[in-house]
Amino acid sequence: MSFHQRLKRGEKVLGTMISEISNPNTAVMLATAGLDFFLIDMEHGTLDYSDMAGLITAGRGWNVTPAVRIPEIRRETVLKPLDAGASVLVVPQVEEVAEVEEVVSHAMYPHRGRRGVALRRPHSAYAKYPAMEYMEGADKETLVLVQIETRRGLENVERLAEVEGLGGFFIGPFDLSVDMGLPGEVGHPDLREAFRRVIAAAHKHGRVAAIHVFDPRMAIELMDDGINMCSVSSDINMLVDQATDNVRIMRESIRT
Repeated sequence: MSFHQRLKRGEKVLGTMISEISNPNTAVMLATAGLDFFLIDMEHGTLDYSDMAGLITAGRGWNVTPAVRIPEIRRETVLKPLDAGASVLVVPQVEEVAEVEEVVSHAMYPHRGRRGVALRRPHSAYAKYPAMEYMEGADKETLVLVQIETRRGLENVERLAEVEGLGGFFIGPFDLSVDMGLPGEVGHPDLREAFRRVIAAAHKHGRVAAIHVFDPRMAIELMDDGINMCSVSSDINMLVDQATDNVRIMRESIRT
């Protein structure tokens, strides 16, 4: 069963973010940890297209779904992750219907969209398929998630949800907190109400509701509120925080 099919049948899926560590074996480690997906951050992260492609291939090989957050809406930024084999795109700072329509157009093949056609690429495992059969199948498995991380995006969330081809929303808690005048207060009641508004719009239109957080306890609460797809922590946080804990424990135990 595909990642998209699992979401459609109501499963909750768990992942994390990769923004600094480019070694493809990172994907293998995350698969071993039992995660369902990982999000390659090409908005704030340092990874290039080659790094992205290696992580995607490793993820697909180890049955952990690779998602990519693109830096901005352009034909190149949408096309390259999909041709590399990503089936999930996360699009930052979306506020208007026209933006959703543009990214969907770049992500979907004709006649639904205008995605450039190069069939024998990593996304098809370089195999030869009948063109129409492959394109129709690929469109069904391509999940476009736009980020709601501003007040304007929140205000327009119902209209955005109506765009054909949209897969769902990916809430950006920190940026949304800043734009709402509550920087970093992601647990504030007003923020939680904003999250619920996005979740409600997503579910009303049969879309995915996703979010990235750093506290697994908060992730549990948000999944109880209706989040389907939750990314928790990141390569940076897991490495630095675990190392910090190790150093603290050892230094506290060392007798001087």
